[in-house]
Amino acid sequence: MIVKLKRLLIKVVLLLKASNTFRQQYGSLNFFSRVVSLAEATMRSRSCEDFKRVTSSLIARNTDATSYADWLIVHENLDNEILNFQRIESKLFEYKTKFSIVVPTYNTPKNLLIEFIESVLSQSYQEWELCIADDHSSQSYVKDLLNQYSQKDPRIKVKFRDINGHIAEATNTALTLVTGDFVCFMDHDDLIAPNALYEFASKLNENPLLDFIYSDEDKISYDGKLRYEPHFKPDWSPEYLECCMYTAHFACYRTELVVKTGGFRKECNGAQDYDFVLRFSEYAKNVAHVPKILYHWRAIPGSTAASMDNKDYVIDAALLVLREHVERTGNLDFVEASKFKGCFHVRRQVINTPKVSIVIPSAGKNTHLRGEDIDLLVNCITSIMQLSTYKNIEIIVVDNNDLRPDTLQSLSHFPIKFVHYKESIFNIAEKMNLGATHSTGDFLLFLNDDIEVVSPDWLEAMLSVAQQPNVGVVGAKLHFEDGTLQHAGVTFCNGLPDHIRRGYPGDEHGYYFSSEGQRNYLAVTGACMLIGKDLFNQIDGFDERFAINYNDIDLCLKAWKLGLRIVYTGQAQLFHFESRNRKREVAKHEEDLFLSIWRDATIVDPYYSHYFRANPPNFILA
Repeated sequence: MIVKLKRLLIKVVLLLKASNTFRQQYGSLNFFSRVVSLAEATMRSRSCEDFKRVTSSLIARNTDATSYADWLIVHENLDNEILNFQRIESKLFEYKTKFSIVVPTYNTPKNLLIEFIESVLSQSYQEWELCIADDHSSQSYVKDLLNQYSQKDPRIKVKFRDINGHIAEATNTALTLVTGDFVCFMDHDDLIAPNALYEFASKLNENPLLDFIYSDEDKISYDGKLRYEPHFKPDWSPEYLECCMYTAHFACYRTELVVKTGGFRKECNGAQDYDFVLRFSEYAKNVAHVPKILYHWRAIPGSTAASMDNKDYVIDAALLVLREHVERTGNLDFVEASKFKGCFHVRRQVINTPKVSIVIPSAGKNTHLRGEDIDLLVNCITSIMQLSTYKNIEIIVVDNNDLRPDTLQSLSHFPIKFVHYKESIFNIAEKMNLGATHSTGDFLLFLNDDIEVVSPDWLEAMLSVAQQPNVGVVGAKLHFEDGTLQHAGVTFCNGLPDHIRRGYPGDEHGYYFSSEGQRNYLAVTGACMLIGKDLFNQIDGFDERFAINYNDIDLCLKAWKLGLRIVYTGQAQLFHFESRNRKREVAKHEEDLFLSIWRDATIVDPYYSHYFRANPPNFILA
């Protein structure tokens, strides 16, 4: 009776998880997803002690971070019953695609070679072929093992190279064996989860037009006893791909586009995968992400925190492929390695020096800063005029017609357009819209008056992104007075926005370079926000129903709804002297209004995994 009940519960959970409605409505609710996951763990717990330990941990800590070991127990329970269910379900798929797994081998340790091949053989989705090119291994057991496996299973195809050509040429040799609709790449000592191809096939049955699908991944020790450093990735993020090789493993690529891309280039050895993905992305139109750990990258614990080896020749190769990619897709300004190895700063040239109208709403207040009282508006504008290297700007100050004489005197030598806001009831959205109507620029830069420039090329950094096709809004990296992070992107908790890693060290790289580089989000803060004027007018500017809060988030989401990307760039850095300890108070009617408009869009944030704690959003497992 108990066994039958377990099976019934498993089927109910699987059906719920397969339901699009369930995913959309509950996918990012940490509590609910943990309850479902815990139910699964209960039904298929590896041991009573495991279940007891994890449930006690979750109940006792509630919002505390979960260790990855605990996460695996709760979320990853692919027993034979589930895998059999997937085998049965996949036979009913309307769209049956064939995957070609391409792998170059070279003197692979015997146990790792066996484990890699067995991980492919264990796939619950059966329509695959394994295309192996051995790069002239000197160890005889490699050839013997490959021959044995290929004789047992005709889906395993092997070609032995006569000379060693290194990884790119060996991979190209393996590609000549491909007959599948999609190509997947693996390293010869890594593992894929038994549901990996099933998840890709499921995605393709939802959308057969997909060209490129990638998954989350983690690392596994050489002895197979430790899994660590999970990388829970965002949905498709083109700017993030130019920051680091974030898609990495496991991924599948439409074969006809692989052919069009031209395979791997030997001159890029060390960054050959990155080069391939960058070139492939220039052809791919439809990209999807499976937010599940489907790949286990064999590594030595503590060797690197990034998705790319940190050897110098690898970094040099990555810089080369990035330069070429930018030259193919735009006008290169520079590409350079970050101080954090594996992360890169890409900059395209600003075209035609467009005018930027900087709109600053101000109440003309003073604050105590760095041991003295300062005029915020004077400090903000002085830093812009004295430090910024981009000069084609106009400054529009929207005041309440009550700026102090000493403020006006201090600003009198700057070319500023003052616009007076005359309404008796304060509405920041109205003030910013008013400033926009008096602008003459091609771009609008909305800026709080408690901002101070840090990086002189902040405007070039933001403009170079804003000018790219399909980019809607660009935000900057903002620091508190003490240098800690005030803004590095916005995510959502139960549909409402919050700043990511607020209060973390300002010079950290973040979660897989989330703070250091460039990355896509649903929104950025209006404290420093760049948008094209034509787009601003097209989406009717700021919604004045949001008098105090959420007008900036609403603006971003309106642009995102049009299919445009919202980009955070760590290359533009400024101080934001907002009080770090100030509790943000939002009127209930503004929260209700925001949720009534955007709840369906923000309840599942595509750029922030629902496995992470959302309150606060610090990329910490919930």
